[in-house]
Amino acid sequence: MDAQNCAKENKHNERETNQNITTLVELEKLLTKKISVLEKINHELEKDLAREKHDLRESKQQAEIFKSITNLIQNKNATLEHKKNELEKLHSTNHTKLKELTQEKEIFNELRHSQKTKTQKLEKKYYFTIATAGVILTAIFVSYSFFALSLIGVDHRVVISEPVKSGYVIQNLKGDTIDTWLSWRLVDGEILHINIVNGKKYQERLHVIKDAILSIESIEIDDSLLHKGPKGSTSLFYMGWAGALEAASKVYTEYRIPNRLEVIESGKGEGDITIELTNMKNGDGYTGYTRTIADEGQNQILKSHITIYEIESLSDNDLRTIMRHELAHALGLAHASAPEDLMYPTIQTEFPYISECDIDALIHLYDGGKTSQVVCEK
Repeated sequence: MDAQNCAKENKHNERETNQNITTLVELEKLLTKKISVLEKINHELEKDLAREKHDLRESKQQAEIFKSITNLIQNKNATLEHKKNELEKLHSTNHTKLKELTQEKEIFNELRHSQKTKTQKLEKKYYFTIATAGVILTAIFVSYSFFALSLIGVDHRVVISEPVKSGYVIQNLKGDTIDTWLSWRLVDGEILHINIVNGKKYQERLHVIKDAILSIESIEIDDSLLHKGPKGSTSLFYMGWAGALEAASKVYTEYRIPNRLEVIESGKGEGDITIELTNMKNGDGYTGYTRTIADEGQNQILKSHITIYEIESLSDNDLRTIMRHELAHALGLAHASAPEDLMYPTIQTEFPYISECDIDALIHLYDGGKTSQVVCEK
């Protein structure tokens, strides 16, 4: 009996144990599900919290931006208010000045009316005197004008100490002498370089040479002094080639007239035109001599060499004169037929400047003309 009871009790306990285990398993599953749900809820809460933090940061940034904008608006309003006050003050001042000007205008009109009445009386009283004075002044002005016209250009007269004789020769690349028209062929904007190869030896004369090349000064000379026309009519001359070339280049030509000159000093022979100064005497009596090397097929100047002889014996005026003349040869011009022109073979004019005839000849030459001789029609 006892054994049976024990067996029953053991079975009963075993069943209870199994039931408890089953219950525990069920509880464990339930707990696992709840934990999973809680984890999902926690994850969602964390996401919500992150969004809240992000929104909070954006709200703070927006608040700061709004605060900055508010400050700017306040500052702008303060500035506008200040300007408004200034304009009101200015308006008030102008209004006051306007009143004062109106009053002054009324006073001035009264004074003008009074003065006009007095002036009319004076005009009637002194009319004859004024008319007489006008006739006298007119006579004086006419006399002075006639006298002044006769003096235009006289102060530019140059006394040549002795006849200045010039020579030039044109050679092709083989060295043969040729007789043809020539011009430089430079592209637009290109500089024509003029090199004084031994300038250091005659340093004190360089300013005279540069003046004859680079001066842009122009002068007027009465035609009667040049035996070219009646007293009172004038002709235009240039003191240096820079001014003359600038004037000539204003006319369109087939080949570009070189109007950009640059003077350099080098003993190596660089440059398009070289100038050699010497105290030696030329056997043929030339004061200046220009030798031009040309491309005969293209009528193109390739290089020019100018020699000035007996430089220490030349006055500044003589040096300027021969420099203007020889540089004209280097630019392509031949001699002139008129004794009164700078380009006459033996310079004898008292006004040895670059003439309108020289400029016209240069324009003709660079426009494809078949002659480079200077012909003065005036």
